[in-house]
Amino acid sequence: MKAKIFAIFATIFLASSAVNTAYQNWEWGHKCDGIEITTHCTGDDGERYNKYIFHEALAEDRTIVVHHDAVAEKSHIVHHPATPAKTHTVYHPDEIGVRVIRRCIRTTISYKNGTCARSQCRDGEYSGSSGRGTCSYHGGVLRSGGPWYEYITETYVKKKAWIETVVDVPAKKAWDEKVIDIQAKAAWDETVILEKAHAAYYEKELLKP
Repeated sequence: MKAKIFAIFATIFLASSAVNTAYQNWEWGHKCDGIEITTHCTGDDGERYNKYIFHEALAEDRTIVVHHDAVAEKSHIVHHPATPAKTHTVYHPDEIGVRVIRRCIRTTISYKNGTCARSQCRDGEYSGSSGRGTCSYHGGVLRSGGPWYEYITETYVKKKAWIETVVDVPAKKAWDEKVIDIQAKAAWDETVILEKAHAAYYEKELLKP
């Protein structure tokens, strides 16, 4: 019984294979023309093609016009608070100058002390007197005929010490900034190319082994 069933199935399988082979031979026997017969066909070169499609020449680009509506501006406001100035101080000491002055030689003895000297005593002291008795306690007069002048160099304060405030970052008032998120745009038409112009050609796909 099992042998009979196996023989029946074997017969059916062989018959099915034979039909399938005959159909394939019939199908691949069709010649590709690219218009009506475009799949599972044989080309002029004898090759078998899964796809064989003829595309006519396109003289001009195939396009469509897409209209874009106007876009309104979209923005938001950013508030910036006031900021204080940032500073630091710099100490400037006295500015010292040097000058040369002309002055008379001063008296050094008690008589008219501090005035311009008229006589110089033999002990080196200076007297504001030039009459009799001048330099009587200082060895007598060495010379007279003053006043005499001398040039001396002295320092002086050209500018007193002061503190300077240096501004590193200036103060800024509070302000509002307008930030544009989307720029306004007028309505416009866009030409979209669907297919570029081309010469006639065949779209082919060989049967994969």
